[in-house]
Amino acid sequence: MKNLNSIHIKGTFKTPEVVFKPGLIEFSGRSIPVDSFEFYEPIIRWLDEYKQHPEEITDVIFKIEYVNSASNRFIYNILKILNYIYELGKTVNVKWYYEEDDDSMRTLGLDLKNLLTIPIDIISVEVER
Repeated sequence: MKNLNSIHIKGTFKTPEVVFKPGLIEFSGRSIPVDSFEFYEPIIRWLDEYKQHPEEITDVIFKIEYVNSASNRFIYNILKILNYIYELGKTVNVKWYYEEDDDSMRTLGLDLKNLLTIPIDIISVEVER
């Protein structure tokens, strides 16, 4: 198996923190980059390599507070690649966290879940005030 490098992209006010290593994929923060293609292209390339030799179990965590429509398309494309890995017979555990009062992020998670065969756990988290 080819050795795949890990990716760690620090989050900013407009982009999520991204951690990619074989077996773990995590997004957290906001996703409203000025150029979604530029931000997500290396992530999609990494996943295209990863799907050639995925781990037996891949844990995927989305803790996105807000996503714009351009990012939404890339998140769907990311999940489509993970769906492919799942359909190969690998275990892919997707957890989609949303703040309990955020109907738009909850709905986005449910919509993505309905578009794919990959199981996605939609999980409400209490907002700290």
